[in-house]
Amino acid sequence: MWSAYYDANPARAWSTRLLGAFSRRAYYGPLAPFRARSIPSGALPGRRWVRVRNALAGVSDDDLNLIHLAASPRVSPMAAPRRRRTFLGREVVGEVAEIGPDVEFLRIGDRVVYQTDQCCATENVEPPCAQCAAGNYTLCENRYLPGPEPVGGGWSDEMVLHERQLFLVPDQLSDEQAALIAPTASALHAILRNQPPPGGQALVIGGGASGLLLIQALRALQPNSAITVRPTHGFQVGFATQSGATNILESEDGAAAAHISGAKYFKTRLGAELLVGGFDVVYDSLGSANSLQHALRWTREGGTVVLVGRRLAPVDADLTPLWHREITLAGVQAHGTENWPGGLGPSGWGVDGGRVSSFALAAAMLRDRRIAPERLITHRFPLREVRRAVATAQDEATHRAVKIVLDMRAMSDYAREGVQSQAQEVAG
Repeated sequence: MWSAYYDANPARAWSTRLLGAFSRRAYYGPLAPFRARSIPSGALPGRRWVRVRNALAGVSDDDLNLIHLAASPRVSPMAAPRRRRTFLGREVVGEVAEIGPDVEFLRIGDRVVYQTDQCCATENVEPPCAQCAAGNYTLCENRYLPGPEPVGGGWSDEMVLHERQLFLVPDQLSDEQAALIAPTASALHAILRNQPPPGGQALVIGGGASGLLLIQALRALQPNSAITVRPTHGFQVGFATQSGATNILESEDGAAAAHISGAKYFKTRLGAELLVGGFDVVYDSLGSANSLQHALRWTREGGTVVLVGRRLAPVDADLTPLWHREITLAGVQAHGTENWPGGLGPSGWGVDGGRVSSFALAAAMLRDRRIAPERLITHRFPLREVRRAVATAQDEATHRAVKIVLDMRAMSDYAREGVQSQAQEVAG
């Protein structure tokens, strides 16, 4: 099969960092850890494993951070056991093409999306760890156990996975909607764990796909809330207002944040600033030192900062707001299982109350058009054009890119012409 993946050979990373100081093209060159080529797919490694023929996959910030070697060797996740080869693409929909003899929940022809990496369920661990028992499979305490390794990811013709790593897609969803269930589920997870009060004020820092999905999820879950967005680029303003933002924070000056939130503002000549009041909840979709600093300073007393952006790098920030104003700093890791009250919306979105999978909730809200991540797709590329897709995503301001997808389906003439024109735009 043809696949794009990350090769963890230290020599590749070292040489690419050196050459990358002179040209960004080094990250896509022949010496880079980012590889794209044909590899053996092999037989199914277990009796409950399946082979999926991919149809559509998204380009995520996690993929880009890996390709551009954004991880610092000093952060704690780098101490975890690592495989030599990491397949890219977790936002993907495909069709089951082959199943092992003991597969219970899937059949050939089912449409599925990638839901989780290894956990107790995929490793046949009984009883499951406390995190898996609570539905927090992304925090599984056994996720680093040795065992059969998945082959392929979303940026591949096909992928071979344990059946419990997959989520069965409802028939009512398009491929575009299905491929973006994962980032939608992540946005819902972030907000359901840390919601603003009814009629409260929320701020989303970052106007990329992650930030825009947070806005859509906020509007669906808290329709009476005032939602402010601090976009990264000017072209994102239109997407933000269409997604449900009510205010645009155009400046990084704390006075502008105070004006929108109704807070009092103080600033010294040395640059220290203080808001008395502020936003009830601030969602930082960027995760940079600068964005986190703003989030901490613009949150009201007793409010919450939710760190959604996952940057693998240390940050230097003024943490005094945490104790001086008793602000809560919360982190979220993708998706999991939610406490869902049920009965919200005209029909509770067809989801009963109780403990509900983030994916099931996201699929229901997509089906009922409460959230529309497919509207954020700005560029499509065939899989073999993956390097152009990555370059476009990296230079999002120039290309006005929000969400980029790789299309493995047989395209119509109209779609093919669209892809060709986008490829020419990137080349130019």
